[in-house]
Amino acid sequence: MRTIVSIVTVIALTQVVACSAPVTIVQDGQPKAAIVIAADAPAQITSGVAELVSCIEEASGATLPVVNEPAEGMASIYVTSAADANDVDLGELALDGYMILFPGPNTIRIAAVNAHGAEFGCYGFARRYVGARWLLPGEHGRDVPAAATITIPDEPVVDEPAFMSRLFSGGKSAHVEWAVRNGMHGTVSFHHNLRNLFPFEKYAQTHPEFYPLINGERLIPTREEGWQPCFSAEGSVEEAIKNIVAYFDENPTATSYSLGINDNINFCQCEDCLAKITGENNFLGRVDYSDAYFEWCNKIVEGVLEQHPDKYFGCLAYNNVVEPPTRVDIHPRIIPYMTYDRMKWAKPEIEEHGHALTEAWAEMSPTLGWYDYIYGTPYMLPRYYPHKMREYLAWGYEHGVRALYAEAYPNFGEGPKLYAYLALNWDPYLDIDALLDDWFERCCGPEGADALRNYYEFWESFWTERVPQQSAWWSDGGQYLRFNAPGYLLDVTPEEIAQCRQWLETAVAAAETDKQRGRGELLLKAFEYYEASALAYPREEDTAQPPATEAEALAVLQSNFAPVAYAQKRLSLALEFENDPVLIHPLPPTRYSTTTGSDWGSNRMWQLYEWVQMSEAVRARVQDLAANSPHELVRQNASLLLKVAGGTAEPLNANPGFEEGGEWATGWSKWIANSGLNYRTTEIAHSGEASLCVDGMDRGGPNQSLPLTPGDYAATAFVYVPEGQQTMGTVGVMIIPRDETNTNLPGAISSEIVPVQGRWQAIAAAGTLPAEIGGKKVTHALVLPLVDGWDPDGKIYIDDFSVIRLD
Repeated sequence: MRTIVSIVTVIALTQVVACSAPVTIVQDGQPKAAIVIAADAPAQITSGVAELVSCIEEASGATLPVVNEPAEGMASIYVTSAADANDVDLGELALDGYMILFPGPNTIRIAAVNAHGAEFGCYGFARRYVGARWLLPGEHGRDVPAAATITIPDEPVVDEPAFMSRLFSGGKSAHVEWAVRNGMHGTVSFHHNLRNLFPFEKYAQTHPEFYPLINGERLIPTREEGWQPCFSAEGSVEEAIKNIVAYFDENPTATSYSLGINDNINFCQCEDCLAKITGENNFLGRVDYSDAYFEWCNKIVEGVLEQHPDKYFGCLAYNNVVEPPTRVDIHPRIIPYMTYDRMKWAKPEIEEHGHALTEAWAEMSPTLGWYDYIYGTPYMLPRYYPHKMREYLAWGYEHGVRALYAEAYPNFGEGPKLYAYLALNWDPYLDIDALLDDWFERCCGPEGADALRNYYEFWESFWTERVPQQSAWWSDGGQYLRFNAPGYLLDVTPEEIAQCRQWLETAVAAAETDKQRGRGELLLKAFEYYEASALAYPREEDTAQPPATEAEALAVLQSNFAPVAYAQKRLSLALEFENDPVLIHPLPPTRYSTTTGSDWGSNRMWQLYEWVQMSEAVRARVQDLAANSPHELVRQNASLLLKVAGGTAEPLNANPGFEEGGEWATGWSKWIANSGLNYRTTEIAHSGEASLCVDGMDRGGPNQSLPLTPGDYAATAFVYVPEGQQTMGTVGVMIIPRDETNTNLPGAISSEIVPVQGRWQAIAAAGTLPAEIGGKKVTHALVLPLVDGWDPDGKIYIDDFSVIRLD
């Protein structure tokens, strides 16, 4: 376990406690102390003091005055940082740490090295002595027990974070305010930044050699992304040093600079760069560039430190530099952030590899950072795993990890997840069960704690046991799980969703105060989105074998299409949440075509494709749905099914059945995101002689660009997956609106399924293509069947992809 109090600090504490005694700051609801701060106190201190005053007032009704000089006849609570308190020996206190000292009678001092530490000291004081908890953001999120009298015991306190930098991203303003009160503060810059070090607007023409050689040609960038600098370019080190020194000259309070690689894999292939690397692939299958990259970084850091010797340099251990270098050491002032979704450590073999990789990095770098993916939105079930967090954060601290960052994009339907994560950022050895028990009791009251605990423990088991071991959605490879692929919804049953609702309703009913009830209702409202998502998502019974008889086909059409209503409800809730400062989804479902789900539940009628052709009764029922269904999506799909099955639909795209061509289909472009094959074949077809085979491709698909005008459109395709495949991804159809610069615009018309093995299966999506999106004119659309999340042994056949105008 870490030691947080130095010998110097211990001596200082024994000196300041000698003349102290317990200090009463509120007695019988009356203020007995004033808070003393400097007249020019920084914003962090004034914010911390204001919150401390508010907590004391909520507890006791007393408002402590905030003054610049001690108030006569009242105890004094000084809040100071080293900048305005030279009389306090802070010893080796960490930058964001604080002390609560008792230097004399009726005197308390909250002391810190910097203003952030003083602010955290105010929150720590409120938590420790007033009983305040910031359980959730928002008006009901803070819990403060009533206390007419508040007396502070004269026992000095030292509290400091184990991790020097603690930050998560994606939070809105209310989320960030809440997180700071729970100890969040990022101190290390490390993100994608080489694009800013060598901006293409400045250097593309004057120093083209700074940019990479790709396949024998110099890549001269015309945008920020899509390239890495050449790590062997003459003059690049000197120019980087000059630019970074200038940055620190202009920003003297900055403590670090990011040397993080850009977010792509276009590394230089010139002879000099290739001579610096081994040529081997790392565990992600990328060519390892760590030796070339860190040799270049070391030179830059050494040059900058000559003029700014106290600075740090963060960077990303990511993509082609995900593994440590083997030929060069890493400068001790460089902090590599290892990028990985450590919930994947729920699988022992993945955890073992993660431990080994961290230990390898620790041998090369004395200080490590961890970059995690702890989403949050856009997940559609609460991804909750605090015990695993406690386990891996404690292990990381013991192995040299001192800085933390996470992509969180919070969904506070996950309850105490981020609350626990931030507490563990401060102390990874805390009693996680005690912390969670306190949260559950404070949230909805003691009587509702068990129900709330049951609810979240169910989801913890779901994500750390069921999903890693049983889910077809889970992927062992890659740096993070597929947050934009909702296949995990198939791993929870409607009965379990009903049980979860019962637990939350029980907790809300047990609430004793308005705030407890408000917190419970907030969690229940967040759950409604989870519930609607799980009940809307297409399940195997919706895409199973087609009906064997006309009666079975008609029975399908007699269903009430409840999943369609849930699909619409979840999107309505997400839209409603946009106006809620707590429940807002930083990554809404419409951010990704695969999570939008506007078509969920409507595809079930495509089981009847052949029956619409054969049966007059089935065709008549589909015609009735096309005219009279209360759900627009059902009406659209019924109309589309009639057109496709009746052969009256005229495809707008060329070569829809892939009949024309040789090894590749005429008129189609090929997109392979990472690896795998995509080719035309005559070994199997839905109609005609040919289809396209997608073989071992994790993401991509054939595509065409069509000059579509505003209106209603649909895309249809047929897919076939051979029997016997162990893991399954998704197949979708997409119409992606684009502007005149070929930029994808939001609002794609899309649908996806996890195909049934052993038969051809229809998939369709329908929707409206507007004239303008976000102020940008829609000039054309990219249309494609999209495969996503397939393993190297996955094989899918696609045929009869058509884009049809509906209006």
